[in-house]
Amino acid sequence: MSGPARTEDDWAGSFFRDADRLELPLLMRWFGPEIDLRLANVPPIVGREAVEATFAEFWSGVKGMRHRREQLVTDGDSAFQGSQVTYTRLDGREVTMPVASHLRRDAAGTLDRLWIYIDLGPLYAD
Repeated sequence: MSGPARTEDDWAGSFFRDADRLELPLLMRWFGPEIDLRLANVPPIVGREAVEATFAEFWSGVKGMRHRREQLVTDGDSAFQGSQVTYTRLDGREVTMPVASHLRRDAAGTLDRLWIYIDLGPLYAD
């Protein structure tokens, strides 16, 4: 399975635009076979199959998601993005939270690292 086109434009922005569509096959195109996902305080999740299952489970609990970038720092194939992410819960309520993400591309242009620093508590609060 090939990843997204390898360009030097705003590849991190393209990743988050695709993520916000909540289309699992589209998102999975971004990940290489050795993807290392860190999501909040969940133990590391390694490998495409495990990452796909994690996103499927997480997205089953939300109706929508949108990232608003506040800062982007890139260094070659690494990017750090600070965002305000608005989640639409299944009950229709929107919750906005700060998120910091570290993305790293491998030689094939797919992600081998996606570390997401977020406190998910507000998403599940009553």
